[in-house]
Amino acid sequence: MNNWLDWRRDEMIRAAKRREWERLQDECKRRRIDAAIACMSVIGLVLALGIGIVADADAGEIPAYPSGAAVSQCEALYGWPVETVIIEQKFERPLNTWSPGHRGIDLAAETGTAILAPKAGTVSFAGKVAGKDVVSVRHSNGVVSTFEPASTDFAVGTKVTRGQTIGTVEGESDHCKDQCLHWGLKRGAADYLDPEHVSGNKRIALKPLE
Repeated sequence: MNNWLDWRRDEMIRAAKRREWERLQDECKRRRIDAAIACMSVIGLVLALGIGIVADADAGEIPAYPSGAAVSQCEALYGWPVETVIIEQKFERPLNTWSPGHRGIDLAAETGTAILAPKAGTVSFAGKVAGKDVVSVRHSNGVVSTFEPASTDFAVGTKVTRGQTIGTVEGESDHCKDQCLHWGLKRGAADYLDPEHVSGNKRIALKPLE
């Protein structure tokens, strides 16, 4: 019976990961389409202004794009909140709101390490929760990034940009005390996301087993 329950749990976890991966692929495809449309709009504007991209017959060179023209690309939805990315503990999705699990990832970070906003948003909380020092940022897509232990000088309601320093690792937490930053991503009331799956392709390293 226990083996069957374990198998069902593993199947549910794998299914949830597949759904999340498919959702991210669809969103990335939409971003590529939007980027292509934006690129065509820029080219159309350039042509309309009479700045055609043509070879210079005398110099044998091709004029560069105007300085304001850029081609967008499908970048990661979120950046990493620390400069050096070493994962101490990976995400473990809970089966339901009350089940055990690890609702985020732990990144190696000493006290005083700068915390970077993984995506633009608004500081939605800064203070203590059950004795832990927490800072949260609500992003435009409704997803909330939560960090602990974390401290910030920003007031609730302050808008931040992607990559901006929003605080430092310090205070109380029940996640590898004084050695890491816990980063959780939550969509809605209890839909936890795996930060590793939606972040950039910066080289990361898993902490070796002791």
